[in-house]
Amino acid sequence: MISIKVLKDTLNGIKKISNVDLFVYDLNGKIVANTSDVDDKISDAVIKFIETKDTKNEKSSLCLYKLVTNQILVAKGKDAKVIGEMTAFQIENLDSNSDKASDENEFLKKLISNDILPTDLKNQTKQLGVEVKGNKCIFIIESEHEKNGIVIEALKNVLVDDSDLISDVDDKNIVLVKELVDTKDYEEASNIAYSIVDMLNTEIMQNARVAYSSIITNIKETATAYNEARMALEIGDIFKNEEQVIPYNSIGIEKLIYQMPFSACEDFLNEVFDGEVPEVLDSETAVTVEKMFENNLNISETARQLFIHRNTLVYRLDKIHNNTGFDLREFEDAMMFRVVMMMKKYIEYMSDLEN
Repeated sequence: MISIKVLKDTLNGIKKISNVDLFVYDLNGKIVANTSDVDDKISDAVIKFIETKDTKNEKSSLCLYKLVTNQILVAKGKDAKVIGEMTAFQIENLDSNSDKASDENEFLKKLISNDILPTDLKNQTKQLGVEVKGNKCIFIIESEHEKNGIVIEALKNVLVDDSDLISDVDDKNIVLVKELVDTKDYEEASNIAYSIVDMLNTEIMQNARVAYSSIITNIKETATAYNEARMALEIGDIFKNEEQVIPYNSIGIEKLIYQMPFSACEDFLNEVFDGEVPEVLDSETAVTVEKMFENNLNISETARQLFIHRNTLVYRLDKIHNNTGFDLREFEDAMMFRVVMMMKKYIEYMSDLEN
């Protein structure tokens, strides 16, 4: 049986794309899921339709269907017939796959919590058609809508193979265990991550962020890889919030700061700045510092990419030097200042969580 959450996500996703309102009733005429308010006209039509032997009743703007799930689907609006038939197929297909999805969901939960016996691992991978050995990567997908069934279905249709595992087993995000071609090259994992972002943006118009783990060679390592991907996503929220793809193997200094005690970061900043962090540490300064590092402290190229005059950048650097004592034109000062900026971001993020 399809969960109400998945059913609602499916209807809302199709409504968003088609602008056709959709309603699902049980055989007693009680509403189960809907994309807009229910009126008496629709409810009366459903009651009458239930009493007939017809499997469908298609009119120009109000179409009704009896589903194998023992439910009634109603499509209302322009293109109701086409969208209604498509939605009926989608719901019935979801129902036929629900048992497998449930097994896959439970198996993934056990994998990422490292709570599965060797015999169960062997039996369940065989049952689900998943290879124990072979290169795999774990992706965590954070979409606009939590646990969105439409997102999972879209990914299954385009990027997910039978040998992969995908589910919304995480409290907020979708987890994908993706089998890679026989390679340990991170380029393939990167391409998959960007494909996920692009596909969700273009196909169902949802913004998404994707973090992915190191490449593993045995599915028994899923728990470790899942924790890597989850850490990458959390670190991305703090230090890389403008980036849509965050690989675990790209987080270095950020990971060290993230794993430091909150109090140690506060003590370090107080020691560097004698107890008072200068106001110069604003968002504009953060962008300037990042661009300087991206361009190996090259002032001319940094100014060009920031779309400012070279003298304007020099003025900013002088201002930072005067207020903090760090000269970003010097490598050691620039490195130290970058660490300081990251610690400030980390402290602000943790303070916001506490509040």
